[in-house]
Amino acid sequence: MLARRHLSCRRQSGAVTLLLCGTMLLLVVLIAAGALHMLLSGRQLVVMQLEREIAFRAAEVALLDAEADLLAAAASPDMTGRLDNWPAPGHCGSGRQAGLCRPAVAGPPVWQPWLLADTNAGANADAVGVPLGRFTGATLPELPAGTLGTRELPRYVAEILDEAPPGYSAPDTASATTLAPRIRITAIGFGRSRAVRAVVQSVFQP
Repeated sequence: MLARRHLSCRRQSGAVTLLLCGTMLLLVVLIAAGALHMLLSGRQLVVMQLEREIAFRAAEVALLDAEADLLAAAASPDMTGRLDNWPAPGHCGSGRQAGLCRPAVAGPPVWQPWLLADTNAGANADAVGVPLGRFTGATLPELPAGTLGTRELPRYVAEILDEAPPGYSAPDTASATTLAPRIRITAIGFGRSRAVRAVVQSVFQP
């Protein structure tokens, strides 16, 4: 009788030990899985932040290129130059006026497709504005080997916000004292993936 009770106690003790070991093993697995998830999530956040920084820097380069383009055009003595013939409201120019737009009286801005995250975002982005260096010859800076960067050219579009006073761009001396129109520049830059975009904007007066 005593032997049977002793054997029963040993079996119960073994079951409890097995249950405790299984519980501890499960906790270890859950902790390891949680730690791995946090590690992967942190890495993903770092990569996304890097992609956004690359896109933002590219957009800034396009913004500076647009300013250089407009400054050169404003200083040109050519009477049939880039800033002399703006398109109708709600339209953008072509040829020498490519990338120059006049906002519509009502309706979305021409660069709105840059803000849309759809399957045709890449094609829509390329249909708006002009790429970096179209009129200035500028290029993206060369990156050292092993440095992360984008190969996608940023783009920009310039919209006239108000008209120049009478006599602007006229060859007389009075035109030297007139103010140039205000121009809103909007630029988009891409990360290493075109799905990552950054849009920057400034108001410029050449």
